[in-house]
Amino acid sequence: MLAFATLAVVAVLAMSPAAAAGTPGTVPVRLGDTLTAIAARNHTTVAALAAANGITDPDRIVAGTVLRLPAPSAPSGAGGGQAAGANAPGAPLTVVVHLGDTLTAIAARNHTTVAALAAANGITNPNRIVAGTVLRLPVSTMALASYSAPVPGTGTGAGGFSDPGVLPAPLRSHPERLALAPAFRQAAGAAGVPASLLEALCWWESGWQAGVVSSAGAVGVCQLEPATTSFVRTTLLRQPTLDPRVAPQNITMGAAYLAYLLRQTGGDQRLALAGYYAGLASVRAHGMSSATKNYVEGIMAYAAVFARAG
Repeated sequence: MLAFATLAVVAVLAMSPAAAAGTPGTVPVRLGDTLTAIAARNHTTVAALAAANGITDPDRIVAGTVLRLPAPSAPSGAGGGQAAGANAPGAPLTVVVHLGDTLTAIAARNHTTVAALAAANGITNPNRIVAGTVLRLPVSTMALASYSAPVPGTGTGAGGFSDPGVLPAPLRSHPERLALAPAFRQAAGAAGVPASLLEALCWWESGWQAGVVSSAGAVGVCQLEPATTSFVRTTLLRQPTLDPRVAPQNITMGAAYLAYLLRQTGGDQRLALAGYYAGLASVRAHGMSSATKNYVEGIMAYAAVFARAG
């Protein structure tokens, strides 16, 4: 799989001085390099590098090769990103089984059913689960925004709303998630982004759940991919010890990256959100796909709800 290319360079060629130095928009492959390491250093993804250079086997790259960079500096997506396959509609999130957990308790915490969890994970005996096991959450019932915008005036509404100015029911019923509200306000204020936009983005991405990890490795409340975490730590905030697994730090990094995208787009919130999802370079080059439009419009609708709810 592209996302897990880790093998080192398998052949060595003599590099010319030009190849060793690279040219704007390119990077030379050095002895011992992996595509994963090159992607991380240049704030992109293995998939994007492979696509830009016609690489069919990302575990096999040759020292001396000069690779084209798919984007100038920033990662192609942060989490929920279409380009990296994280958290798009239909992609699962995961939870870890803790000591003493039961499938019934896990299902209740994540607003799904024992039957759905068992089916999603091939569990034949729901009374026997092992601590440390990583379970896939059924997308259709997991406690996120359901990938649909709030619908006022429809009784319960999508995402558990009974009123367009009331927070979603799954959020109101989980004090540990509501407890993150001050972290959102603090991070948004420090980054100079609307708190309601950040809150809505992370509601759509994770349901304000700190422990979720997407199938592409996006982590936590803001669903930060490894390349984005590296970019924010080293380039935006210059705080290399920030831990995406710690909810307030994850939110701080998500706010910083959203602020970066807003600066890059001249404050265009919709374009910034599209960049968070699909990669700004891709959106500028190809426009918004239907999935990206759904993501953007859904978050904008939730942002209005969070703003009214205060």
